[in-house]
Amino acid sequence: MKKELEENIKFRIAASLRKLINCEDIELLSDSYNKIALAIDMRKGTVSDTFNANSKPSSSTLLMIINAMGYSLSDFAKIYESMTEAEIREFKKIRRKK
Repeated sequence: MKKELEENIKFRIAASLRKLINCEDIELLSDSYNKIALAIDMRKGTVSDTFNANSKPSSSTLLMIINAMGYSLSDFAKIYESMTEAEIREFKKIRRKK
């Protein structure tokens, strides 16, 4: 049960970040990962893994990414809390195609 809950959280975080950054173009999104990583002195891979639900970010990593995007935790929380199961399923489908 815990593993399933953690997986759901990981996908909800990633889908929420993508909704917050509002970028569907993979090339632009990759460039955004780099800009975010440079702004917070973090590996681009860590940022990419967070956006692609390949890892569960620590709270400090998540907060730094959100702040580097120019948003607050409350901005992120609004999206996170409003994320529907259908949106998460759609994100998972899109992610599998890559």
